[in-house]
Amino acid sequence: MSTATLNKDSRFEMRLTQEQRSRIDQAAESKGLTSSQWALSNLLDAADRDIREAHIIRLNEDAWNDFVAALDEPMPAKLVNLLESEPIWT
Repeated sequence: MSTATLNKDSRFEMRLTQEQRSRIDQAAESKGLTSSQWALSNLLDAADRDIREAHIIRLNEDAWNDFVAALDEPMPAKLVNLLESEPIWT
């Protein structure tokens, strides 16, 4: 379903300098879109990217090596017992 056919019931407004508005208008025109269409498309792309990136953990080499070493260690006995115990919600 295209965005043109969706029921739009919310507004998003922002204040821009004339230079910012001109740049957006120019970019939109280069794509054959209205300024609103161009802005919405780019905002949604950026939102999706930022949401994806929020779920990525980046580690430097030392932190990565510590993480891998922790995974290679045997589980502590308390954790093994917990995993083997009957859940209280069943």
